[in-house]
Amino acid sequence: MKLKNPIQKLLSVCFAIAIWAFAPSPNKELTEVKFFVPVSYVNLPKELAIVSDPLQSISVSVELAKNELAQVHPSMFQVVIDLEGAHQGDKEYEISRKAVSAPDNIRILEIEPNLVNLSFEEIIEKELTIKPVFLGEPAQGYVLEQITMIPPSVRTKGLISELSKIEQLNTKAVNIEGIDSDIEMLAHIIFPKGVTAIEPAPEYYTVQITVGSEPINMRFLNIPIGIMNHEYVTKINPRSFNMLVRGPRSLMENFKKQDIQAFIDLEGYKPGNYKIKAPTVRLPVEIQIQQMWPPIDIWVKNQKIE
Repeated sequence: MKLKNPIQKLLSVCFAIAIWAFAPSPNKELTEVKFFVPVSYVNLPKELAIVSDPLQSISVSVELAKNELAQVHPSMFQVVIDLEGAHQGDKEYEISRKAVSAPDNIRILEIEPNLVNLSFEEIIEKELTIKPVFLGEPAQGYVLEQITMIPPSVRTKGLISELSKIEQLNTKAVNIEGIDSDIEMLAHIIFPKGVTAIEPAPEYYTVQITVGSEPINMRFLNIPIGIMNHEYVTKINPRSFNMLVRGPRSLMENFKKQDIQAFIDLEGYKPGNYKIKAPTVRLPVEIQIQQMWPPIDIWVKNQKIE
């Protein structure tokens, strides 16, 4: 039996087969899902820091088969932004589909937001001295004589906007209330936000404190003046002087006028009249002369001492 219109019938069969092959099956039905995906930043130049609030996650809409939905979770996605070539200032980065890492069987539909704005600032290094801060006072009759930080300074790094304004670092308050002897204490440095130590970088630094007796002033009057190394008959006027001295209380309380040695050395003086401001005085090294008066007149006569 001969078929009518064989070519037309063949085309109809092929078309039916094509529709069956490409029609979605119940198992391949697609659905759209939205995930919140973490954002990672890589290759940030070491001399820069991000000073804006960087985007931590974005919304990604994807299409996948319904029967695969249970096997997909947010940890399978990641957004990576490459910061290589960044420089100080503001820069806008586009988040393209290529920047999103996702399983191969998932199609990315939409990224929100698809732009991220970042601000960068230069990181610099700077040597800063350390200033100890104290709380309280030494015991009565004592004063701070010397304060030594170990180490005295620290090399730091931080944002140029912060470090350019800082010349020194302070310690947290060190309590010295009532101390009456030399002591070594630990001190913790206060670092401003964004500033860190490079070297040395211990958690604590050391402060050495030297205390001494409180200094007081004392006045001595009518201190006798001696004469030495004179070849000629000599007269001086006045024969005594007055002096104001300063020294530690512990030493000055027992210091007497008799402990002061005062003299005029006339070696090399020829006959004539002279005036000097004060005699030579020998005192313990802890005592400093504040004032001496009055000036002294010297008459060296043209008469040798026999």
